[in-house]
Amino acid sequence: MDQDPAAPSDEVLDLIGSIAEALRRLNELLARERDALQAHGPGGRLSANIAAVMRELAKVRDSPEPRAAQAGSARRNQWGRVSPPGASRNFPRHKGRRTMGRGER
Repeated sequence: MDQDPAAPSDEVLDLIGSIAEALRRLNELLARERDALQAHGPGGRLSANIAAVMRELAKVRDSPEPRAAQAGSARRNQWGRVSPPGASRNFPRHKGRRTMGRGER
């Protein structure tokens, strides 16, 4: 039973699902705290709760991407050319001249 190589792994799907669930729960918590604030009037504890939830949501929303994604997935080599993502960084050093299609002399 081969899986589609273009489909994400079960581990990645599980992590995405747990993050989506956490975001949903934070948004529900924020809505409940705002409703409580309206029902009970201004209060230190409710305002602090709302501020804490909003801070956490902002952290997730505004979190920086990993360095590789920030700089773009391509990188420039020593000659200024763009290398594709995942390209090997081993340069062919000291391999001498190649004789393409020619036999040894």
